Amino acid sequence: MRSRIIIPALALGGAVVLGTTLLVNADDSDASPTATATSTQTRPPGAPVDDAAQSAREKKQEKKNVTAATQGSAQENSAAARQSQQSLADAGLSIPDGWRPVQVREEKHEDRAVTVVRYEQGTERTIGGEHITSVVDGEGTLLGYTRMTLDAAGSSVPSSSTAEKAAFDWMERFVPEHSAGLSVQWVDQHDEEVRDESGAKHTISGAKVKSHHENGLYTWVIVDDEGEVISYERDIRWDGSAGRRATQMWLHDKWIAAREGSGPQPESPYARA
Repeated sequence: MRSRIIIPALALGGAVVLGTTLLVNADDSDASPTATATSTQTRPPGAPVDDAAQSAREKKQEKKNVTAATQGSAQENSAAARQSQQSLADAGLSIPDGWRPVQVREEKHEDRAVTVVRYEQGTERTIGGEHITSVVDGEGTLLGYTRMTLDAAGSSVPSSSTAEKAAFDWMERFVPEHSAGLSVQWVDQHDEEVRDESGAKHTISGAKVKSHHENGLYTWVIVDDEGEVISYERDIRWDGSAGRRATQMWLHDKWIAAREGSGPQPESPYARA
């Protein structure tokens, strides 16, 4: 039987606007919420603002955030997408009709090789917009999943007991051997923001059930008011000496923007990009 320890916690929320693209927030630590980082340009006091240069910088930054970036051949990307969809199907998750892979990348989850597949409704990747992303290792293990979609916005947040039951019912069906080693740390509301095509922002809310595994790593599930999974991450390491997450953050656009050079390094508890 799993143990249960409830520790009061606050979910991080908010977002950062970089250029004209909104980058969603993320959270996953035991640390207190920190102020949202912003991107600033410095100039000598009294110096005139170069509007043309600023506009050029913003356009260059926006171009970085909207791209059909893919890795590997079309055949490799297709195989990766099939593996992603099979792993999601095994977990009772699916990709809606009309959504397609816009980016396939081979990356690392700690020292494990993983494939990150990002799905969107268009043909280009748009940081800060709607997306469904999966992180799957070479054995088909689903290590990460998030559903940042407009139809997930606007739902009410379930109670702690309802959320915990929904999260563990799902994991016990999907990864029973993993869920058996988990102890609940806390359950609290978690908010994310996503932009629609017009640029309007929408809040996606759920209850985050954060657990600690007996192997020393963390797992959490965020569920909506119907018990559906909004996000899932497992095998996450916390760097206590640095006061931030140590494991890569392939589900989180703000961290990805920093890693790709189109956004600033997020403050703790984000991992170093």
